[in-house]
Amino acid sequence: MATIRRFCCNDLLRFASVNLDHRTETFNMSFYMTYLARWPDYFHVAEGPGNCIMGYIMGKVEGQGESWHGHVTAVTVAPEYRRQQLAKKLMHLLENISDKIDKAYFVDLFVRASNMPAIKMYEKLGYVIYRRVLRYYSGEEDGLDMRKALSRDVDKKSMIPLKRPITPDELEYD
Repeated sequence: MATIRRFCCNDLLRFASVNLDHRTETFNMSFYMTYLARWPDYFHVAEGPGNCIMGYIMGKVEGQGESWHGHVTAVTVAPEYRRQQLAKKLMHLLENISDKIDKAYFVDLFVRASNMPAIKMYEKLGYVIYRRVLRYYSGEEDGLDMRKALSRDVDKKSMIPLKRPITPDELEYD
């Protein structure tokens, strides 16, 4: 049985084993601390028996106008805890915060184009491929920008796919 709670500073010293998966993007300590300080509502951990970290999600809210959205920066579950719907629960938590508290129009995320298990999971959760970002990951692998409309986007405009791929320098960062 997992407990989902807010991520805290001490978790930074305990979650390295979750990040060992080759598909998980890892960041430096200051990056995690910035997210924890700026967007604490978007940083949660799934904790199991014996206080072991099973997985986590970190994100933020950004944009302006109809581009105001929640963003999943990372969601990962340790291999031994997969197939228990932890990622789904963590994703729903971030989506609910984006929708109900921050009144975002959509949630987006980036995923490696080769990560078919993750892409299939996101599609089951209602995400669509909005656009392909050429050489997004380390200038080598393409990334897929996937989106899910929230209740504020009644016409689901945020999910209308772009017709052409873009390059990382065309991304808009807020």
